[in-house]
Amino acid sequence: MRTAWIVLPLMIMLIAPWLPEAWACPAAIEPAPETVSVPAPTMLPVRAISLDLSELSRSPDDLDQLEQRMRHTGVNMVGLSAGRIDWTGFRWSGREERWSAAVNESGRDLLADATQRFGSWAHVSAIVDVFAPRYLQAQPTQRALDATGRPIPYQASIHALINGPFGDELIAMIDYIARHYAVDSIALTELFYYEEGYGADDLALYRQYSGQRDWPRTPRGSINVDHPTVGAWRSAMVAQFVERAARVVHAHGKQLFVDVRVDWEAPQYEGRRSGHDYALLLQYADRLVLWNYFGLSNASPAYTRDIARYVQRYGTERIIISYGLWADHGTVVDALDLRRAMIAGQKANLPNAWITPVSLMEEEHWQVLTSVWRRASPPILATTPPQPAPGH
Repeated sequence: MRTAWIVLPLMIMLIAPWLPEAWACPAAIEPAPETVSVPAPTMLPVRAISLDLSELSRSPDDLDQLEQRMRHTGVNMVGLSAGRIDWTGFRWSGREERWSAAVNESGRDLLADATQRFGSWAHVSAIVDVFAPRYLQAQPTQRALDATGRPIPYQASIHALINGPFGDELIAMIDYIARHYAVDSIALTELFYYEEGYGADDLALYRQYSGQRDWPRTPRGSINVDHPTVGAWRSAMVAQFVERAARVVHAHGKQLFVDVRVDWEAPQYEGRRSGHDYALLLQYADRLVLWNYFGLSNASPAYTRDIARYVQRYGTERIIISYGLWADHGTVVDALDLRRAMIAGQKANLPNAWITPVSLMEEEHWQVLTSVWRRASPPILATTPPQPAPGH
């Protein structure tokens, strides 16, 4: 037996160079970006579902039924909306004017209640939305501008995120959740820049980063938002904020997840046009959640396979594919298409799946999850000891 353990690795080393590249996408022939080392898989495949504030504010009886359905289906990770810095799903001490209507009307701390409910049997991730329309309405100078100079009402400028009070407020929110709530991770969503972030303060950051005097321009004189230096700058700025958030989250023993876009033309482009350089972000974030929203992108569910094969280089433990149920014209992704996409991800050896949002799920979608996941698996238990929420 001992001899077999010695001979087997030697045989693998000898035949490895001739193994077929069946799991490599065409882009894999390009040099892989530098990544950090990833430990061998130690966790069960992620089977996540996200709940927004409207779901969290449902009656206890409704939540009981939903919880029972989730557990029966095999869910082992639950994403809970924590809201935005200007519309929270929790009772943020000292920021009472920012509590959401659902919190004020119910008198409940929705995040605390849901964490207690789901945290006993699943990994709980608090989802922090970076958009802040109410905050920016009161602070219009912090709004992002598009390439034509028009303000974006819901998104802060890159300068406000990196060097301004908006970024400080967002970090304060992240710190408060990580410090006071028994969540296992915090997930940042809507943290992207593409058509946004071209104000004078943003230009100063770009000049400092690139050494250029002005934005790159098209032949007609408009800002070239697709120029490689602009994409690299956006990625560097987003990663700079993620690094700051990671320090706060990790200081409290929690993990940091970051939602990222994918490129629907070629996966090797990643989400760099939106400031999402996967390798750069994974220097600080524990996991990336890829927006596989094929229903909104006129893409085939089978494209999931190409995405999954490309991100293999980053380690399967560190990537979760988010299967959005939104489709064009306000419709919902067909359950059969969801099944095709999830199976494509599994066949490409990326089983980690995050279904969003639960509010769009029909009976057929639940049946797909049960079928694809085959049977309910033991939960990933919360790694954070229960803590009372502030004021409880």
